[in-house]
Amino acid sequence: MRPLLFLMLLLNWAVAFGQQKVLLLPGIRPNPQMDIGPYSVFYEDRSGDTLLPVAIQTKVFRPFLQQPTDNYPTQKVVVKWLRFTLQNSSPTHSLAYWLHVGRHPVMWLYALDALSRPSLLATTGGNVLARLLPTSAPYRMAVPIVLRPRQQQTYLLGVNTFQSRDPLQTTLHTPLSYRAFLNDFHREQLPAFTFYAGLIACLVFMGMFSLAQYLTNRDIIYAWYSLYVLATCLYFFRIAELYFQLDWWLPNQPLLRLASLPLSELAIQFFYLLFFGTLLELPRYQPRLWQGYRYLLAIVAFFFVVTVGSVLFWNSSALLRVHSGKWANLTIMLLLVSSLLLAGLALRGRHALWTYAFIGLVLLMAGAAGTLALNRIRVPGVTPDSLFLQMPSLLFGSSVLLEVFCFSLALGRRTRLIEIEKKQIQQQYAQDLETQLAQRTQEVQQQSRRLEAQHIQQLQTEFDQKLADTEMTALRAQMNPHFIFNCLNSIKLYTLQNDTDRAADYLTKFAQLIRLVLENSRADRIPLQNELEALQLYSDLEAMRFKRKVSIRIRVDPDIDQQDISVPPLLLQPYVENAIWHGLMHKPDGGTVTVAVSQPTDALLHVEITDDGIGRARAGELKSKSAGKTKSFGMQVTADRIRMINELYNTQTQARIFDLVAPNGDPLGTKVVLEIPI
Repeated sequence: MRPLLFLMLLLNWAVAFGQQKVLLLPGIRPNPQMDIGPYSVFYEDRSGDTLLPVAIQTKVFRPFLQQPTDNYPTQKVVVKWLRFTLQNSSPTHSLAYWLHVGRHPVMWLYALDALSRPSLLATTGGNVLARLLPTSAPYRMAVPIVLRPRQQQTYLLGVNTFQSRDPLQTTLHTPLSYRAFLNDFHREQLPAFTFYAGLIACLVFMGMFSLAQYLTNRDIIYAWYSLYVLATCLYFFRIAELYFQLDWWLPNQPLLRLASLPLSELAIQFFYLLFFGTLLELPRYQPRLWQGYRYLLAIVAFFFVVTVGSVLFWNSSALLRVHSGKWANLTIMLLLVSSLLLAGLALRGRHALWTYAFIGLVLLMAGAAGTLALNRIRVPGVTPDSLFLQMPSLLFGSSVLLEVFCFSLALGRRTRLIEIEKKQIQQQYAQDLETQLAQRTQEVQQQSRRLEAQHIQQLQTEFDQKLADTEMTALRAQMNPHFIFNCLNSIKLYTLQNDTDRAADYLTKFAQLIRLVLENSRADRIPLQNELEALQLYSDLEAMRFKRKVSIRIRVDPDIDQQDISVPPLLLQPYVENAIWHGLMHKPDGGTVTVAVSQPTDALLHVEITDDGIGRARAGELKSKSAGKTKSFGMQVTADRIRMINELYNTQTQARIFDLVAPNGDPLGTKVVLEIPI
């Protein structure tokens, strides 16, 4: 295998040296600028992998002037190799030159010994990693060439580039001429540099202003907008550094410098998506689309994490592959998908700010499309340092600046809409307060009128109750003389008959009755036991008066708690008295009055007063004078009392009178039924 490789290398050298010439450099008064193109051979590696110089030397080199001119994807990694031989003609003086090859990410310069073994002399370029590679040049567009007196040296130059349309520069400069060349370069790039400086200044101002707005208002949209603008500012800052060969930012952190460009691109997409979604209020107006929108955010975040991982764990070559190979194509596809999705959201949502969002998106897409188109244009005779090569980035920067201005107007319009909405809410709130106040005032007035009416009604009720109490007291006061009158008549009768024992006994019972009546008459309601006791004393007095012709029986249901149940005082006595005077007094052999007390329900007391007298019809015919007086006075007072009790206590006390008749039509007596609520 090794002899075959040596044979291929020998044949390649034979072919190459048959085409390659040795450039003889003058040792005294060297030329300021020399083109080594006619003295060089060229090979272009499109495989995408960085091959070692030993493997490259087995390839077939062609004259530099015959390098290919076909076009291929701009973002594809291409390594261009150049081999040339220089000889110092001075026997005493060493020569120092700078070989200018243009702007490229990485350039390697190897020296080949007599056995064609390469040794690395210098590494330079826009993305050179000074701490990781053996040597680096102070100028990122040139590699150093140093020749001792009479020395002839063959060099192998490798250039890793993305810009396939940029031909390699092969100009050899002396130190003085190279400084003059750099001065001319920066002077030529001054308009572009001024544009970048103004663009970066505007972006920094807008980013810091939005950040201040967020810190003041705590509105998250200003945070997303600020981060988006600052990430864009970082992107153009790095673009300016690469174009103008400046080492302003992190000069001692080359790997981070190299990763800053792809990281800033992904950060721009991520925060742009967040800002766009917040501006159109997708979670509020389009919640379903917001779910898919979050997946897109997750994909961009994944790309960002992969790039950060390449910085932490990979080397520069791996990072270049991530940024320039398939990952870069995926990033571009992601950007296109995001742009189309955002355009659809802006047109579909019809948000109040959709016009601003759509115009800003169109400006950004137009700038990106114009940049891609300009990157693919090949203009004959354009040098890599020409201002034309700045046009893609200048166009994209202009579109970004217009887009940022459009979004600033959108934020201003959004603030105005929020103020209008707040004002409308305040007006609506004030109107609602006025309506509620009017309703409340009306309710208070109605409540006041109701309370006043209730107060008047309460006063009227209290007055009626006091009036009823007064009337009840008056009725009780009328009943007490009636009892006394009847009892005194009985005592008078015994006295006239000289029956002192009966008179004394009668007087004793009468005294007990008077005392009990006086006690009961002080209360509105008394225990049933007291009422029945007074009724029993009255019945005993009447029985003594009528020579035992009249008997009274009182039966009380044993389940009734006589002490717990209360009734109006002297309610039963008038009915018993009426039964004696109208039913039994005119009956020759006398009779019996039965009082039966029962409690059918917890809230009702049932009393039946039954006599076996002559009946109401016969009593009406006799029209006894004394009985008429009793009826006209005692029964009327009792009826009035029942009426007042019902009104005063809101009850339904009822008194019903029934005539008892035998099957043959003869009267059997009278029954009075009282139903007393308790």
